[in-house]
Amino acid sequence: MAHQTVLITGCSTGIGLATAVMMAKDARFKVYATMRNLKSKTDLEKAAGDTLNKSLFIRELDVTKEATIKLVADEILKENGRIDVLVNNAGYTETDAIDQLPLEACQAMMDTNFWGAVRTMRAVLPAMKRQTSGRIINVSSVAAVWGVPFSATYTATKFALEGFTESSASVLKRTYNIR
Repeated sequence: MAHQTVLITGCSTGIGLATAVMMAKDARFKVYATMRNLKSKTDLEKAAGDTLNKSLFIRELDVTKEATIKLVADEILKENGRIDVLVNNAGYTETDAIDQLPLEACQAMMDTNFWGAVRTMRAVLPAMKRQTSGRIINVSSVAAVWGVPFSATYTATKFALEGFTESSASVLKRTYNIR
C-alpha cells in the first residue's frame, strides 16, 4: 500500500512535533514537518531519530507568508503527486488583558493562528479537490468554545478557526470527499 503524504505546520515544539514524529513512525505516512525557522529544528531532529529523511522531512514554512506555503506545497506535489493530510497546527498565545496587548500584536496572532490555517488550506485544496480526497485537521483549543481569561486575542483566533472549520467541513466533505 502506498503511503499517505502529510503536511504539518508548527512542528518545532509541542503538538506539532509530537504529531510529526508519531506519524513518521507509522509506515502508512510520509511526513513533511514544517516550521517558520529552521534554527528551531534540533528537538524535532532528535525526536525523529531514524525516521529523519526517510519518512520525516523538515521544511521551512511560515504560515504568514504565502510564498513559503506555496513553495512547500509545490515541492510535496512534485515529489509525491498528492497531499493526503494537512495538519494546521502553527499558532501561539500571549497573555493579554484586553487593552494591554498592542493592536499590532493582536493582528499578528490572528495572522498566524487563523489566517495561517486559511492560507495553508487554500494552498492544498486544489490538489485535494483533484484527488477527490483528503483530510484537513485544524488544531484548535478549548478556547474555541470557552473564553479563556487573560487570553482574549488567542480565544478570538481560535473561535475564528473553529467557525471557519465548521463552515467549510460540510461543503468539502459533500462535494470533494475532503474530511
